[in-house]
Amino acid sequence: MDGRLRQLLVDPATFFDAEAPALSQSVGVLIATGAVCLGVLPPVLSLLESPVIPDEVVFDAFPPVQYVMSGWEVSIPGIVAILLVAVLALPLIAWIAFATVFYLLSWPVASESGFDRTASLVAWGFVPQLIASGLTLVALVAVFPATPIESWRIGVTIPARLYASPPGFDPLFAATAVVGVGCTLWSGYLWAHAVAAARGVTLRQGLAVVAVPTVLVVGLV
Repeated sequence: MDGRLRQLLVDPATFFDAEAPALSQSVGVLIATGAVCLGVLPPVLSLLESPVIPDEVVFDAFPPVQYVMSGWEVSIPGIVAILLVAVLALPLIAWIAFATVFYLLSWPVASESGFDRTASLVAWGFVPQLIASGLTLVALVAVFPATPIESWRIGVTIPARLYASPPGFDPLFAATAVVGVGCTLWSGYLWAHAVAAARGVTLRQGLAVVAVPTVLVVGLV
């Protein structure tokens, strides 16, 4: 797998022209993307517990999620459950959405059919988001205060990169934003190769297919 991953990053044309990876491996990429984002939960929860935002406004706004079985009970605050769903489910939702959009946009020029192959290959275009997510996590751990006294911004990008950024300008977070844009463009380049291989079109046609969706995502990073 390490060899295939290295090939994806340095020689995407060869990677996508080879036999499509197993669907389980493609889904694993997306789960890994969400799992990396789990590391931002502690600073986000710290922000939500800040004196700036009363606990009852945040933690009491959503009912807790409870699971009872054979005399024991697990209770998770509603906001925590929402964050967990966001970081784990959004990569899967984005995957299906992107694969569907690319499949439909390539319809007029495609010479190959099969949505399953398109979806399987499109998943690997999210690999650069692991880099963006990892750097965002490093920035949060390095800069985020234990007890924030100002309301930071919380958000989730379309590629499911959960982030919190300070109210003022911070060079480190500005750098992570630039890296996020670069990684999204990198994802677009990989998606173009994926569409070209899955739909039987040229790389130029693949770039035309993914250009608008990728630019729209860049605007949301």
